[in-house]
Amino acid sequence: MTMKRIAVLLLLAALSAAAQDYESTAPKPPAAAVQRLFVLQYADPDQVARLLSMLGGSISYSKEMHAIAVKADQREMTVIEDALKQLDGPSAAPKNIELTVNLIMGTEAESGMGGAVPKELVSVVAQLKGAFPFKNYRQVDQIELRTRTGERAETRSEGAVVSQNSLPGCVVDKDGAKPQATTITTDFVLRAVRLAQDGSSVRLDNMEASVNWPGIANSLKLNASVDVKDGQKVVVGRIGVAHDQALFLVLTAHLVQ
Repeated sequence: MTMKRIAVLLLLAALSAAAQDYESTAPKPPAAAVQRLFVLQYADPDQVARLLSMLGGSISYSKEMHAIAVKADQREMTVIEDALKQLDGPSAAPKNIELTVNLIMGTEAESGMGGAVPKELVSVVAQLKGAFPFKNYRQVDQIELRTRTGERAETRSEGAVVSQNSLPGCVVDKDGAKPQATTITTDFVLRAVRLAQDGSSVRLDNMEASVNWPGIANSLKLNASVDVKDGQKVVVGRIGVAHDQALFLVLTAHLVQ
């Protein structure tokens, strides 16, 4: 073999090696995007879309059509399809939830508003007395609300009629007399309701109670997010009304089969 031929072969080998190195280091073109539409049978599209967004791709959804649109490369699409098989099962179907909200007033007044605390809340009031030793505890309103996981819910209730002159917050009229009767109005809003991870608790997100109280110009507001076990009675919060009065919001949730 001549020296010239050997040199040519060496050059070809070097060029082949260089080409392989380039192929291994050169940036690969992006994988072609795949688009798919998934119609969900059980799960809430909003919640599923939030989870799937962590797996890559571009995801949009429609609550009305109960569907999710996905655009991703084939590898991401395979992962998303596997996740959907786990997420969209019978256990993910929306649950019916019944909520009972009791507004309990702690006051130094002897009487004059609301009614007696229901028997099922006597133990709750006993705990409240340990922390807030008001002379009397009265129920001024009870709100019943039925909703489903994944949905927003709201209601308005007109509670106790305030009579006598027992409320220091009451507006005094021109003659110096307090109003004989007025109604406490409560707006109750749940931005979202969902089942907690343990499957037996309800997660109430961005719950707001807005109470129109006689003699107070602005509504009394309470905002909270809380987990409530099925059948559990939870004191969500306290709203100061006056130096000798406070409202307590007690909530009970039931999962309806």
